[in-house]
Amino acid sequence: MNKIQYHYTNLAKQIFFLVCFLYFFLRFLIMMEIIFFRIDGYYESTNIPLTLLLYAVLFIIVILFFRGHKFCFSTYDEEHLIYHNTLLRTEKKLELADAKLAVLDTFGIKFFSAQNADPKTEKPIFFLPFFRDGIIEAVQIDKFYKMLKAKEDIRVVKKFKVLPGYSNKWKFVTIAYGFLAVILFMSCATPITVVIVLFQNH
Repeated sequence: MNKIQYHYTNLAKQIFFLVCFLYFFLRFLIMMEIIFFRIDGYYESTNIPLTLLLYAVLFIIVILFFRGHKFCFSTYDEEHLIYHNTLLRTEKKLELADAKLAVLDTFGIKFFSAQNADPKTEKPIFFLPFFRDGIIEAVQIDKFYKMLKAKEDIRVVKKFKVLPGYSNKWKFVTIAYGFLAVILFMSCATPITVVIVLFQNH
């Protein structure tokens, strides 16, 4: 079976999630110091179980976003296409013999059971997304595209020249994530200072 995987959209996005984790971890350290040192005015008003649960949820969310592109992938051969979601433990399967039209648009590949199907109004029998908290691997999807083109019983329509996610306009997304990462990293200065001060005074 051949595989179609996803990888992270850009490095700036991954750095942003790492900085998010660092920020929440510093805030968590402050809370741990408040609990451990029993700091007056804060310890009494702190709901410890709820606070720990909140930080656990935040850490899990950040980790899921950081690793989200690893949870989904597809496998295929000449007869089948299977989309896997390991996080939800689900999979969707398409018999390629049932597909007569494959439309590659901005968001993914839509498969239809009739060659004259209207992609704008009809619901596809299967959808392979290009984005799943990351971007689809270009070489792997190109190999799958060429296999579809070689099939005589499937009409393939491609509505783009450059694979979505790889064009120059996506550089603005990288810049935006980089800008957010810098701002959030600068915001880490305050919790770092609080952690050091609390530790030195107790």
